[in-house]
Amino acid sequence: MKRLLIGAGILVCSLLFAAVKDYWGERNSLEGAKKAYESLKVQFQQNPSSYEVAWKFARAAYHYAENFVKDKNTRKIIFTEGKEAAEKATQLNPQSPEGWYWLGVCLGSWGEVNGIMQSLGAVKPIMNAVARGMAVNPNWDDGAFYNLRGRVYHRAPAGISVGDKQRAEADYKQVLVLNPKNRTAYRFYAELLLEQGRRDEATKIIEKGLSLPYDEGNKITEDKEIRLLQELKKKL
Repeated sequence: MKRLLIGAGILVCSLLFAAVKDYWGERNSLEGAKKAYESLKVQFQQNPSSYEVAWKFARAAYHYAENFVKDKNTRKIIFTEGKEAAEKATQLNPQSPEGWYWLGVCLGSWGEVNGIMQSLGAVKPIMNAVARGMAVNPNWDDGAFYNLRGRVYHRAPAGISVGDKQRAEADYKQVLVLNPKNRTAYRFYAELLLEQGRRDEATKIIEKGLSLPYDEGNKITEDKEIRLLQELKKKL
């Protein structure tokens, strides 16, 4: 009996401390993104007490649904899974930023795919997630929280929500101070400037965004952002 108990203990420990296989390096193809999502989903089901598994599953769920899944109902399901995994991550380790960040991201996509009322309702919990994450490390991942918060200020309506173009601009600028190679931040900022009719400033930001060196390891995001910046350039 004692040997059985020791063996069981060793098995539990091995499960708890086994390296997480996230397949994140394969995320730039449909097959790789699906593999990352499905593998981490199984790992999360088997080990729901792992902070690393929880936030990495949230990240993989978001990436797969956002970039590769077309069916609306399937997207709803996967974004919900990502949101719930991120919520679990924040419960497991509220003193680390990853869970808070991916909770904010997944909440945003979950709200958008579920309609305007859900999207508006998601604003407050997104901003709470951002605030909690920034309390841990405001500059985490070269300003990821600033970029997320800026996007909420930018896209949310003023008056009935937290929409504030000045705060959005301040956050986008801060991202680019922390990480001048963030192509997404250039695109967000350029969109804001064009909406305000600031064409000369938008032109400079678009050109800077397009002139950045290409990151082969982040192909899906890079291709998307370059395409969107080129579309903005046509509006000048």
